[in-house]
Amino acid sequence: MIAYKLLFVDPDMNALDAYRRLLKAMRPKWSASYAANGREAIQMMRKSKPDVLITELNMRIENDADLLKAVQKFYPEVIRIVLSSEPDTQAETILSATQSAHRFLAKPCKGENLLAHVEQAAELRKIIYSQELREIIGGMPYLPSLPQLYHELIHAMEAPLVSVADLGDIIARDVSMTTRVLHLVNSAFFGLPRQVSNPREAAVMLGMNVLKSLILYVKLFFAAPDSRLPGFSLDDLWEHSSLTARLSREIAKDLAGNSRIQEDAFLSGMLHDVGKLLLLEHPKYINSVIRRQSQDSDLSFADAEYQEFSVSHAEVGGYLLGLWGLPDPVVEAVACHHRPSQISGEPSPVLAATYLANALLCRQSGAELKLDENLLNQDEIKRMLATWDRQAAKLYEEHKNS
Repeated sequence: MIAYKLLFVDPDMNALDAYRRLLKAMRPKWSASYAANGREAIQMMRKSKPDVLITELNMRIENDADLLKAVQKFYPEVIRIVLSSEPDTQAETILSATQSAHRFLAKPCKGENLLAHVEQAAELRKIIYSQELREIIGGMPYLPSLPQLYHELIHAMEAPLVSVADLGDIIARDVSMTTRVLHLVNSAFFGLPRQVSNPREAAVMLGMNVLKSLILYVKLFFAAPDSRLPGFSLDDLWEHSSLTARLSREIAKDLAGNSRIQEDAFLSGMLHDVGKLLLLEHPKYINSVIRRQSQDSDLSFADAEYQEFSVSHAEVGGYLLGLWGLPDPVVEAVACHHRPSQISGEPSPVLAATYLANALLCRQSGAELKLDENLLNQDEIKRMLATWDRQAAKLYEEHKNS
């Protein structure tokens, strides 16, 4: 078991004492520091950077700056977990914190649950910050920044009285984004009964989270260079991603029913192949994968990537979304959508839904894929797999005939 280094920040000294007892009893090989306020925490981080920060909400440092946002900016590789006594999960402080924290847990939180979250988040970071991945990322000319429009939407959504129509007005200020979003909204993918002519109407019809996923996809899709990969088509990638998003949301609904999980599954399905868009600007990588495939015609693109580099476009995409601060379930699903067993324990519903949606749709297109045995052994997935396979076939046929 890996020995992690933790930093706990809480103004309640009794809480800090409880954390000390927890680690001594359950993870004696881990090390930890304890701070009563944000200023102490930053001083400790400067001396010895932790693997994981576990903090109460609203911790402040110099000039009343927010601790979470400062750590996000200056120590982005540190895992940030909020463990808060804030009773209202819709409170503005929590909504703001979700933009800077990887995970949010409410007090009281069982010790084993807290430690499990620490280990799972650390495991994901290990995957998306591996040495192999760093070397591949280092060969790219640039990584795209998070769209300013997305920042504005997130900020607007933190306001207590914002409406979906207000978000449409934000999009309307960017002529290029408006054109592209309306083009996508009016495509056969959404199946709307009539043409939509303005972004406010589009926002109302689609909802906040679908709109956010479209903005991220438009940013990446339309910034992608012309492909030098034989047989690769940006149009095909868009269509596959669109179908995967739809099926992933349906699978997540059957697995969990929670609306937030369904939204995350849609977003991860839409973005699961963004790593391919990034790698189009890395010809050395692409050429190596093509050469490996030429030596074994039965290899899929992803399998050839793993054989050549030990990572794939999946981890590359997860890395970018992790840098952008997207929710951990989405980052995890994108990073592991070819190998869900990279994450120990039972995969999250978002990861399971994204993996299965992608795999079932790839099968519809003729790819020979063997499904992950660990997933297939889960009772709910065994029971529903045939249903999801029929849904994949229906979506694929609708797309072919559209």
